[in-house]
Amino acid sequence: MGIHKEINFCGIYLAPFFLCLVITAALSLLLHWCCDRIEIRRWFLNRPVVEAALFIILLRLVALIL
Repeated sequence: MGIHKEINFCGIYLAPFFLCLVITAALSLLLHWCCDRIEIRRWFLNRPVVEAALFIILLRLVALIL
């Protein structure tokens, strides 16, 4: 694991954390779709809080991997 540098996207420099956010958003959408597909969300009392918690957990996992 080295030092991550800025990402140059069409002349706009993006923080390395932005890549983690994009990957996490894609994984979160996939997880959201899977949970809706198997209807597991009906067991959650407060869905937005659970989704936010899962997003934070996924973000931490992606940051650890990258």
